[in-house]
Amino acid sequence: MKNLILTLTVALVLAGCLIYRPYDETRANVQVYDRSDAYQTYGEISIAFIYDYLGQFGYWINYSSYGHVWVPRGVGRHWRPYTRGRWVWTEYGWTWFSDFKWGWVPFHYGRWGWDRRLGWFWVPDIIWAPAWVVWRFGDFYIGWAPLPPGAEFVVGYGLRWQTREIPHHHWVFVEGRRFGEKKLYHWVIPPERNVTIINFTGMRDKFTVRDRQTIINDGVSPYEIEKLSRRPVERVTLKEVKSPEETTMQRDELRLYKPTVRPDSNPPARVIRDDEIDQKINMEQETERLKEIEDIHRNEEKILEDTQKMEIKRLKQQTEEEVKAAPPQEKQKKNSELQAKIEDLKKKHESEKQDLQKRQAEEKEVIKKGSLKKKSETEKH
Repeated sequence: MKNLILTLTVALVLAGCLIYRPYDETRANVQVYDRSDAYQTYGEISIAFIYDYLGQFGYWINYSSYGHVWVPRGVGRHWRPYTRGRWVWTEYGWTWFSDFKWGWVPFHYGRWGWDRRLGWFWVPDIIWAPAWVVWRFGDFYIGWAPLPPGAEFVVGYGLRWQTREIPHHHWVFVEGRRFGEKKLYHWVIPPERNVTIINFTGMRDKFTVRDRQTIINDGVSPYEIEKLSRRPVERVTLKEVKSPEETTMQRDELRLYKPTVRPDSNPPARVIRDDEIDQKINMEQETERLKEIEDIHRNEEKILEDTQKMEIKRLKQQTEEEVKAAPPQEKQKKNSELQAKIEDLKKKHESEKQDLQKRQAEEKEVIKKGSLKKKSETEKH
């Protein structure tokens, strides 16, 4: 029976589909199992290897909808997937090169989900891609968002998931001219701006499949990026390496560990109990430093202000051009309509600023409470 299941799984993978193993309630209380077998060879690993590897950098948790999911440790409250790193154009299309040591796994396999209690969490899967994201593209901005858990890629059809919608706060946006930056996170626009920016952009959610099993992330072409960023897009060669430690980025070569992943029915060796989750997550938030948060906040405020000013400037230019081109009898009407658009945009901008200030105040309060708690515990000892 086990051989039959494995054979069917491999067959489906070769057909280009994403397969998610259903959650097995009988596995929930199993914490440790025998790992004496070799589960890593060059070019091939098992899910067990991923469980152990990522266990060094975060927590495995039982999540009722998806089974065992992983929550990264030490990323901070402001972190979102596909922000700490950079985009490079390879033979696989837009490929994400992560700043994190563990980035070769969750940004190239599986899916990212968001939970109010956990924050961002990763659902394992076995199919590699240069980046599992969809895009938004416009005259000013470019954005991307991780595909949600349950989204499937089907050869001959493309992406498929139930709602085909992504919450606005899941999107990561930058100005088009910043897309090629090496330290991209410095230029990520605060999520309070996302609702407005979504209206300036259109969805791009198509992937190309090569040889029925190689996924190419080309929803936005290099030509479009060059036009938006006003800089050439250099082609980088992706070279496979033998271990995660060899992953690195050179001038014209991305060295990346991208093994084939074998399914595994065993659970992670260490799974955080439900009653431990809140303590772990709160501890992560409380250990952040107030100075670091203040630096992040100042950068957010500057980006918000700069992009808002840019939008107003562009809209005013549009107003002048359209009024100038309008027939004499239409000029006054056209001018009034476009002025109303400018005033409406200014109101949205003010609301964004207030939302940002509210969120920043809440974040500072969490860190201050953590500092006072830590000080109190120190004094007791």
